[in-house]
Amino acid sequence: MENHSEHLKFLDNLFSTFTIIARGNYVVLYDVKKRITRVTPAAADLLGLPGEYIPSGDDVWETHIHPEDRLTYRRNMKALLSGESRGYDLTYRTQLKDGSYAVVRYAGSTILDAQGKPLVIGGILINEGVTAVTDPVTLLRNQYGFFRDLVAAIELKRNCVIVLCGINRMNGINEEHGYSFGNSVLQQAAWLLQDVVGQEGTVYRMEGAKFAFLTESLSPEELAVKYEKIRRAALAGLPVENVRQVLSINGGMIHFDGGKYDERTVQACLNFAYNESKFYHNGKLVNYNGAIGMNTHESLELVAEVRNDILMDCKNFSLRYQPVFNAETEKLVAIEALLCWHSERFGDVPPSAYVPVLERDFLFEELGYWILRRAMEDGLKLLKIKPDLVLNVNISPAQIVDDFLFGEIDKISKSVGFPLKHLCFELTQSCRLIEPDILRRIVHALKRKGILCLIDDFGSGVASIDFLRDLAPNFIKLEREYILNINKPGNLQIVRHLSELATELGTKVCLKGVEDAHIREIIKDFPIVNVQGHYYSEAITLDEIVEKYL
Repeated sequence: MENHSEHLKFLDNLFSTFTIIARGNYVVLYDVKKRITRVTPAAADLLGLPGEYIPSGDDVWETHIHPEDRLTYRRNMKALLSGESRGYDLTYRTQLKDGSYAVVRYAGSTILDAQGKPLVIGGILINEGVTAVTDPVTLLRNQYGFFRDLVAAIELKRNCVIVLCGINRMNGINEEHGYSFGNSVLQQAAWLLQDVVGQEGTVYRMEGAKFAFLTESLSPEELAVKYEKIRRAALAGLPVENVRQVLSINGGMIHFDGGKYDERTVQACLNFAYNESKFYHNGKLVNYNGAIGMNTHESLELVAEVRNDILMDCKNFSLRYQPVFNAETEKLVAIEALLCWHSERFGDVPPSAYVPVLERDFLFEELGYWILRRAMEDGLKLLKIKPDLVLNVNISPAQIVDDFLFGEIDKISKSVGFPLKHLCFELTQSCRLIEPDILRRIVHALKRKGILCLIDDFGSGVASIDFLRDLAPNFIKLEREYILNINKPGNLQIVRHLSELATELGTKVCLKGVEDAHIREIIKDFPIVNVQGHYYSEAITLDEIVEKYL
């Protein structure tokens, strides 16, 4: 058996060979079996790594990859470690010793052992340059500068307020008038923000048509007044190339003073407030106040702990399943996977406390695929007992628009052995905010794969008859509030007419929120196919499903 010193000697010899052919570029080798990374000393110094030999090198290296690039990095590493990919030429934003990010190119290949399994991943590292912190269009600090300042504010526990605001229909302005005109719009918007905020804060150009301003000297109330002044000025029109360009904007705000959370947690909560402003409050400023029963500080720390848990392979997450029954026979026909999370500090926390914030976070894709894999593994056990059972899994906007969605579905279903014809994706309410044409194409593609599709909370928010007609889902679940308040004037008629309309269009109706016998009796003559609610069962464990219903 090869001892450790011999293995290191092999790695060193290989490193010398790579150094010769690297022509002055940094060399990086990763020993797959020993999980040791060997890197050129100068590269270790550049990146602030612990040395040229790094135990658990894959984990250490990931911490230096920009948070928004980590999911892609992780997927590419999985492809290399599984043998799915051999060569690579990839670019990631990578953190340097001073905390800044540089665009770094990684290129190389995988060396296989005698059995054809990956032995060493080796190649070169090229620093493409430190990421600039000035936006060339507006000359404001850009989002990299924003994150540097935000990190410093959190570490120093400064009392800060941030507003994230954005211009609606910027793509339409560019298409109608050209990108030169669009850049002039962004410049005028930047000048307006700087004029209103003045010396009391810093204004940043974020991605696309978004801006942020951060202040330590203004209260949330004072900043809200300034935002409203900006919003009204934009609606009155900004002078752009001899015309007045009317703009509508949205804005989210957060107030923090340091705690056990990082800049990405603050960003996730800020984005949530921004999207609430955009989709539900007509651009009025929305202040992030935290989850129900928590202040902003506690909620930020909760979201931070959840995000960290996702990065640690979702160790504190679990699934429970709520049974779905045939409305006529009251026999089990499906189960809906429901997410649970527990921590020592916060105890059992409902998804409503963190899912709305994280749905648009890049990490939510990772959690979503963990849910899908775990649910398929559990569902397969039940299919062996009840071959016609359907597994319902909620799918988020982040997953719906993920370029890897169909590849991940195929990969997970094949590795688990779960037949896709028994899978039903429940589109959450926020999925309906996706561009309709994009959503329609994706839903139709899912159905072509044999996956069932369900629109959840139909009749609420932005749900419309158009979704029923254009998406042609297999199922809809009616908005729960209609059912819980079935005796309220008009609700009974809405439930009946929506059920009849969906049935006529070929969509089956599932009624959730059936909490008692009274509700069950009222809707028994409606064209309802499936029912779900506490009258039948709350969410229970897999073993309880087997014990009670199979």
